[in-house]
Amino acid sequence: MGSPRIEPARPTARTAVPFAVVAALGIGSAFLPPYADGSGPPWLMLLAFGIVIALVAVSIRRPVRTWVDPAAPLVFFAVVALARDMTGGSTSGLAPLVAVPILWLALTGTRRDIVVAGVLTAAVFLVPLLALGEPEYSLSDWRRAALWSAVALLVAPVVQRVVEQLARESLRARTVSAELADIMRGARLSSMISTDLSGTIRSFSAGSEELLGYDAASVVGLHDPGLFHDPEEVAAVATELGVEPGFAVFAELARLRAPSRIWTYVRADGERIYVQLAITDVRDADGVTTGYLGVAIDVTAGVEARHSLERSESRWRVLLDNLPDITVIVVDEELRVRVVAGAGENVRESEGRLLGEVAGSENMFVLEDLISQAFAGEESTVQVGGTGTGSELEIVVAPLPPEVGGARALILARNVSKERARERAVVEAMERAERLFADAPHGVAVLTTDGVVLRVNAAMSSIVGDVPEGLVGHPLARLSRPGNEDLEVHLNRALADPGVLVETDWTLRAATGNEVDVFLSSRVLPGAEGGEDLVLVNVVDVSERRRYERRLAHLADHDVLTGLANRRRFDEELARHLEHCDRYGPTGALLLLDLDNFKDVNDTLGHGVGDQLIISTAALLQRGVRSTDIVARLGGDEFAILLPDADLAAAEVVAKSIVERVREYTATLDGTRRRVTASVGVVTIRAANEHAADVLALADMTMYDAKDAGRDGYAVLDEETFRQPRTGARLQWKGRIEQALENDDFALYLQPILDLHSNKIHSAEVLLRLCDTDEVVLPGRFLYIAERAGLAPSVDSWVIDKSVAMLARLRQVAPEFQLEVNLSGHSIGNPVIETAICQALARHSVVPSALILEITETAAVADVEIARQFAERMTALGCRFALDDFGAGFGSFYYLKHLQFDYVKIDGEFVAGSHRSGIDRTIMRSIVGIAHDLGKQTVAEFVGEQAVLDVVRAQGVDLAQGYLIGEPMPYDAFVAACLTGPQARTPAFLRDLADKEVV
Repeated sequence: MGSPRIEPARPTARTAVPFAVVAALGIGSAFLPPYADGSGPPWLMLLAFGIVIALVAVSIRRPVRTWVDPAAPLVFFAVVALARDMTGGSTSGLAPLVAVPILWLALTGTRRDIVVAGVLTAAVFLVPLLALGEPEYSLSDWRRAALWSAVALLVAPVVQRVVEQLARESLRARTVSAELADIMRGARLSSMISTDLSGTIRSFSAGSEELLGYDAASVVGLHDPGLFHDPEEVAAVATELGVEPGFAVFAELARLRAPSRIWTYVRADGERIYVQLAITDVRDADGVTTGYLGVAIDVTAGVEARHSLERSESRWRVLLDNLPDITVIVVDEELRVRVVAGAGENVRESEGRLLGEVAGSENMFVLEDLISQAFAGEESTVQVGGTGTGSELEIVVAPLPPEVGGARALILARNVSKERARERAVVEAMERAERLFADAPHGVAVLTTDGVVLRVNAAMSSIVGDVPEGLVGHPLARLSRPGNEDLEVHLNRALADPGVLVETDWTLRAATGNEVDVFLSSRVLPGAEGGEDLVLVNVVDVSERRRYERRLAHLADHDVLTGLANRRRFDEELARHLEHCDRYGPTGALLLLDLDNFKDVNDTLGHGVGDQLIISTAALLQRGVRSTDIVARLGGDEFAILLPDADLAAAEVVAKSIVERVREYTATLDGTRRRVTASVGVVTIRAANEHAADVLALADMTMYDAKDAGRDGYAVLDEETFRQPRTGARLQWKGRIEQALENDDFALYLQPILDLHSNKIHSAEVLLRLCDTDEVVLPGRFLYIAERAGLAPSVDSWVIDKSVAMLARLRQVAPEFQLEVNLSGHSIGNPVIETAICQALARHSVVPSALILEITETAAVADVEIARQFAERMTALGCRFALDDFGAGFGSFYYLKHLQFDYVKIDGEFVAGSHRSGIDRTIMRSIVGIAHDLGKQTVAEFVGEQAVLDVVRAQGVDLAQGYLIGEPMPYDAFVAACLTGPQARTPAFLRDLADKEVV
């Protein structure tokens, strides 16, 4: 078989690029100095070179060889001739360019192409010589023609043969590799893995992939053929061969031409299999070892079968010696023990002895008779006690086939002590279960699948109020209320899902006629050995719990103190009524009532008296309205009345009646209670719709119109226009506040606080201003409206965030600076405010101790417990607290006792005139003394002149605040006036005093 015919190599872009570069350099050099006087036109040469490039491109793109393949190099000969002619003929240095097409055809052309190239090479040199002659072309060009033609005709064929030989060898190698790959892929019943001499895996057959679970691509190239082997097994074989563990083991086996052996392979998934592995070396044509080949077949089934057989034989051998609780004895006619086995009574050492020496005299008396019957061909059983062990034994004596040595009898002694103990335990358990059934504290009934009662316990009878006999044999459903099918549904659910506990609520009728709320839990009990299924029903009397739940449900919707609807229930009723109005038109009215001077009752007479007054007021309100009207206590001394069917006139009548009733009632009381009256705001749903405002907010503002009008009366919101200027103004203020929050129209001013011990300013109080117009609005004009409109938490959140940010900037100027921030009473204990404080401190990296939260006494007393818990949480965070306006209320010292504060700010009422009033000085001195005794610092407010400051100092006050110290000012002005400059932190009036003393 001859060598396969090799087609000329096809040109590729990668092959063409070097030739194109050389050709381009040669052609390009024709346009570089030194220039020669040539006769050939440059454009013709460039045109020919362009044709060559185009032919090469077409040749590369075509999938098969065509006439275009040799055309490009042949045309390039003309390009060389034109280039020589353009650059001086014989004196041109471009003659070597003829090598480019010669080499190109040697690589990609045929023998004929090379012959044509030789002729064209001669033509490049001889045709110009003959056609043009000297002086442009020297006679010596015939030597160049002969030399380069010889290169084309003699050297190029050698290059071509070398290229063909390389291609032929490459084809042969690819063919062999493909055949080997096919063999590797086809050998799926065996694993073939080859490596080089260092152990790097070179091939991994398809059979190897199936056997070991690895992908060939992930394994080939790894230097670890031991990856598939048990390391301990490889180490053992290494010790056997005297080599190091690892690849040296397999190389040594190949060198020794060792026979195949069974190895343990570890698959990719961790499974261990057994293979018969043969290892041989791989040699090249010269007999030199180039690698190793391992061929393995899966013998797991055979090995495991052998192991299984060995284990089975071992098990049977052990089984006879370890029969649980059984002893096997074979005796002959002389009653001598011939064979002993089993794990029962310990008689292993009795083989060869007489049975009487083993069994004992008492048992032997029984056994002798049974053995005689066995020799006669009969099998018998008896139960005896173990000799010296106290165990219970069941003895079976049976005949054995006769042997040469005489008759034999088989004695099986089985220890039944555990079985008998279990039987006794079952009996005891049944008795216990019976007692549990009978004595269970809740009702238990056993029913058929049709719901007929089979058994009930005493508790069930007690719940129903009937004797067991009155229930057994009757359907349990007869205790249901007429038309109630809850029990039937419950039992059907239990029967549909046997074994699952099914639970439901049920109301049964007792024998007395009363209804009893019970909780049922039922489970189907499968019948034993084909018997009928039963249903076990547990019945728990939950009547008391239901009453408690109904009580809790009532408490969830009603005020604990008065029994009226609470805020939650009222909001639901109001929302329901407003929804009705949206469908059928606005009807009804809302009354909001607040007790005047009620706080004085709490402060002077105590909360107990105040609670009693609240209860009495609630009773008055309920008696003054119809049963269809909703009366609710919204909180504190605030009540609401929803009149669903009232118009404006009717609502006015009710409001007037309520005011009079409260006045008449409190007039009969004594002390502070006589001063309590009612202020009522009246708003119809129609008026709220006309003004497009929240009806509750309108009622609240209208109620404050009544208070502003002198209290002890009512105010009505007109349905057409805002006749009440205060209500309209409050609504406008509410809108301005909301817009200010949205547009950031608030501003923070700082008022300095003087440390009277150091005469330095170390802190300031933040004061809120509204700057949505050219006028700077003080908080007294809008803050109480924000509180009534529910906007106080939003305003406080804004103030906290901006204040902490400002505090961070201040502490960059004065690192120990502290800032006091006022909180509204409506924000105390609000989770949103607490979150805002924590987030602001963290966001601006401010230590909590630099923030002083200021709470007014009147705000704190709204709910002392909430204020106390809020102060405790914030104190735990690290913040400090100041109690503002101390002394303005009746319960100042009560709050000082029960609330956690670091600073007590003395109300300006006792400070501003203290230089003229001895009473003010006495009160101030007592407040300072008590505060200092409790470890708290004091702040004097409204310090407006030097004489007041002198009194404050004399009374031992720690800090002073007022217009003398400094007026409220924006941030930049405060920093410039109080924190920077040569006399920073010293108030201007102190600097003036110092200047006067110097003068």
